[in-house]
Amino acid sequence: MAEDTAVLASALEERLTFETMLSDLSSRFVNLEPSDVDHEIKEAQCRVCECLGLDIAALWQLSPDEPGVFRMTHVYMRLDGPPIPENFDAREVNPWGLAQVFSGRVVVLPNIEQAPAEAARDRETWRYFGIKSVFLFPLSTGGDEPFGAMSFHSVEEERSWSDEIVQRLQLVCQIFANAVVRKRVD
Repeated sequence: MAEDTAVLASALEERLTFETMLSDLSSRFVNLEPSDVDHEIKEAQCRVCECLGLDIAALWQLSPDEPGVFRMTHVYMRLDGPPIPENFDAREVNPWGLAQVFSGRVVVLPNIEQAPAEAARDRETWRYFGIKSVFLFPLSTGGDEPFGAMSFHSVEEERSWSDEIVQRLQLVCQIFANAVVRKRVD
């Protein structure tokens, strides 16, 4: 019984920590100047990864200057790893994931080997960066077509993505999506 109480207390503390972080992120992004969005996204990626025990967070966006190009624009990596190329285009390194994004699908892979055969190129990229688990969420606002994606990864170990974690990450992704759209409009 004491063990059950300790587990429950730990879960509640974890939830409170996340809710506090989410509230802080929301308030920081609400009145953010467009010039500060990029910096705040990078800071928020770090905070989310630290809070949820994740290793990599990446934000991808359609390039406004290059039609059809889908680039990584913001990345946080907790661990040292291979350098990320400057013009990292998802069409070349994550074509299956990109197709999922434009279909509006959320990708949740506890183990990258669970990805379908069509994801062979994506799996090569994930292996290169040591990624073991993937969460990929299309970014859009107001029911519009996706303009970007947010991905979170686990490198040190495979990660089961519980419904609660997926819901938490979706909330974070919506904050990022709204900030990026507001920056583009401004």
